Amino acid sequence: MHTLISAVVASKASDRVVTVDAGATVADAVTAMVTERVGAILVKNEDELIEGIFTERDLLTRVVHAGRDPKSTPISMVMTRDVRFVSPGTTVEAALSLMHVNRHRHLLVIDGPKVHGLVSIGDLVRQVIERGEGRFEAAVRQAGGEPEKT
Repeated sequence: MHTLISAVVASKASDRVVTVDAGATVADAVTAMVTERVGAILVKNEDELIEGIFTERDLLTRVVHAGRDPKSTPISMVMTRDVRFVSPGTTVEAALSLMHVNRHRHLLVIDGPKVHGLVSIGDLVRQVIERGEGRFEAAVRQAGGEPEKT
């Protein structure tokens, strides 16, 4: 049986999605990311709709590398507008495939207008390993990562 994204969202320590307003600065977003210990934050508009996502990769490429001042740069100027998403009924395997093909590390989980959560590639890999029924541990031992128990 294939695990669904809804199970991943339910297994996360918190179902709270961290957001900032579109008028926030990069510094505001980074403060929220550090405080909440997340690698991505959703950007919402005045109607509370998701307008974009801001990730650690956006910070590196669009702010630091570009030489922008985080305290004066609006988040809306450097966020990723094309937010990839899946429904709660999507399988973990399909979501991982989507992330791999599009080189994204985060997916928004939505059903119509309802936001269910944000999952990272780490969340999905953890789910695959935990439900792998020992296959991954055996593969590590076989590859020489850990001695086989006799």
